[in-house]
Amino acid sequence: MTLLLPTTGNAVARHSEPEDFRSFAHQELAASSPWQGGICFNPSCGAAFEPRRSWQIYCCTACERAGTAELRKWGHRMALSALIWRMGKYEQHDAGIRDLTRSARRHVSQVQSAWLADRQARAAERGQ
Repeated sequence: MTLLLPTTGNAVARHSEPEDFRSFAHQELAASSPWQGGICFNPSCGAAFEPRRSWQIYCCTACERAGTAELRKWGHRMALSALIWRMGKYEQHDAGIRDLTRSARRHVSQVQSAWLADRQARAAERGQ
């Protein structure tokens, strides 16, 4: 006996990766952007530049690479706690899981605050 599976024809492939935040929140970023157009988003640089594309936030490849490294550095610090926070967000019965979830939420907030302070300190060092 042969099992026949339904064909998907020209079905769209399933996407398992969430989209980049700049794509996800494009409309909101257009209305209220955390960066100033034509000013490098790398806090150690902050150079004025002429963007070649509307979405460009770094003045050069080196600053873009530094930005990617910064996102990785801080993202890795809070990835596990962000995941644990989400996993236990709706726990109603297990007090241990609720405590762990609160701890994870506090850790994410602490890392976010440290990251912002780090960016502000680097911007201040270059005299902004």
